[in-house]
Amino acid sequence: MSADLSAYRNDFARIENKVAGEFEAGRRGRLLALCIVVLTVCLLLPQTSSAWSWTVLGSWFGTTAPVAVPLRIFTVLALVFGVVISTLALWLRRWKLASLAMLGSGLSSFFGLLAYWSQSGMITNAPHRPTAAMIVEWLVMIVMTSQWLPIVLSRAPTDMPPRPHPMRTGRR
Repeated sequence: MSADLSAYRNDFARIENKVAGEFEAGRRGRLLALCIVVLTVCLLLPQTSSAWSWTVLGSWFGTTAPVAVPLRIFTVLALVFGVVISTLALWLRRWKLASLAMLGSGLSSFFGLLAYWSQSGMITNAPHRPTAAMIVEWLVMIVMTSQWLPIVLSRAPTDMPPRPHPMRTGRR
C-alpha cells in the first residue's frame, strides 16, 4: 500500500502547499467586496472641492491642483491596496496577498488621516476642502483594515508546512 501512494507523494505535497496558503473569507469576503466597490466609486468622485482623483494622481509633481502630498499618497495607496491588491486577494484567496492588503489598508488609513488633516488646514485662496468622497474613502480603508486583520490573524505562521532542507534527501 505504501508503494502505491509513494507515486502520488509529490502531488499530495503540492496540493497541501496550495491549500496551506489559502484563506476562507466567508462573510467578511462579501463585506470586503462591497468596500472595494464603494472605494472604486469614491475614487471616481472629486477628492477636494477643486481636484478629482485622476487630477491628484496625474499631477503628482505638478502644481495644477492645490492638494497636499499626504492626499496624493493616500489616493495612490487606496487605489493600489484598497482596489487592486484586495481584489486579487479575494479572487485568488492567497494568504500572502491578504496580509499585504491588510498592511497596505492600514497604511492607507493612516495617510487618509494625514490627508484629511492637511487638506483641512491648507492655507490657499483656492477651494481645497476635502469632499465627502474622500472622507468615505478614508472610512472604507479603516473598515477594510478591520476586516482583513481577522482573516490574516486566523492563520498562525506555524501553519505553513516546513520547507525541505536542501541537504536532505527524500529517503528515511
